[in-house]
Amino acid sequence: MSALPACWAQAPAPAPAASAALPASRLAAQWDGPALVGQLRLRLIVLDAERGTVAAALTVGSPQCSGGLDSLGQWQQGTLVLKPYRPEPDAAACEVRVRVDANGRQAWVSETGCGAYRGAACVFEGQLQAR
Repeated sequence: MSALPACWAQAPAPAPAASAALPASRLAAQWDGPALVGQLRLRLIVLDAERGTVAAALTVGSPQCSGGLDSLGQWQQGTLVLKPYRPEPDAAACEVRVRVDANGRQAWVSETGCGAYRGAACVFEGQLQAR
């Protein structure tokens, strides 16, 4: 994850086991919060609660940039792992991880290799609150 600007306070992500018991069926459908630049919004539809399969739409936006990722995801051990539904040709492998707290109300987002899905000044990194 990139270094955080001094003016941007982000709470520490929970330990991986903190939300492992939260079932996929209890994941909130709507999440919003600050990104490193701009705002993040995550919308979820649980497709198969037993298997932890979800459909997700993740967006980031600010006056300087914007981006979006439509994905299929997997809920595993307290972390939602999202990958593009339709990967961009010749793009790096994109993966977004959303770690959710034990109460299912707060989440921390990080990405790897998702530059093809957003502007250069934006990243899919930040903190979300369930709505």
